[in-house]
Amino acid sequence: MPVSQENIERWIQQSDIDYIGYFIKAWIPFNAWYNSSFATLNSDREKINAIKSHPNSVRNGIDSLMESNSQEGEEFRSNLAALYYQLLQNHIDGRDGRIWFENILKEKNPINLIDNREYRTDKYFLKRTDGRYLGEVTEMKVIVKLKSNNRSIFNYTHTQYNLEHLQAHPDYQRLSNTRKEQVRLMFQELKPIKIDTLIETNKQNSPINYYQCDTYTLKRDVTNTDCPAIYVVKALIEVLYQLRNVLFHGELVPNVGAQKIYKEAYSILKMILDKIR
Repeated sequence: MPVSQENIERWIQQSDIDYIGYFIKAWIPFNAWYNSSFATLNSDREKINAIKSHPNSVRNGIDSLMESNSQEGEEFRSNLAALYYQLLQNHIDGRDGRIWFENILKEKNPINLIDNREYRTDKYFLKRTDGRYLGEVTEMKVIVKLKSNNRSIFNYTHTQYNLEHLQAHPDYQRLSNTRKEQVRLMFQELKPIKIDTLIETNKQNSPINYYQCDTYTLKRDVTNTDCPAIYVVKALIEVLYQLRNVLFHGELVPNVGAQKIYKEAYSILKMILDKIR
């Protein structure tokens, strides 16, 4: 009896593994672990940030895998490279934009105040007031005064950090070109978010400042003796968390590209779970 092509196609579909479902199964124990480990914190976001910021078995486990020359270490780095590649090839958007490693290393800029910095005849005061969430600004204030008599010649307040808004302000337009440039430069010093790259473009071997993950060279922090893989830890945990969010919030389109991404994410998460058994 001949077998139809339709029947073959259906059986091929049946052979596909639902990696999105497996990722969910792997996330459940991971979720339980961080709820138990950081029980005094309130939200998932706070707990995810704590994983990245403080010593714990997950952070230590990722660091040991990145540092290891064992077969397990090689497998982990290869899986990480595969996830990096799949996120480049397949576009998934989360609530904070595209989910990928290219700009995932985002942290609050600790500099939020320039207090009466002097330049030529003027004094510059800039202050950024942050909101609850990363990148949220509730007030941005800029004051320029004359040093001679402390008279204010420019006073700007806005509820957002927005350079275009500042530059379009009529009083800003009336400043001299020199003053405009000083305000602009200082304003940019107070960007609410610092974005770092995970790729190491300036490779050094003594001490080695990168991890070779297939074709990717990822940063290794030689100054961090407790966790040289801190950049990888922060980027990877954030990517996994954002993949969790877009999935659990029902925003993911479960297509072939998504399955490829979650296949690699699941493989990595499963290796992390082995470190918290």
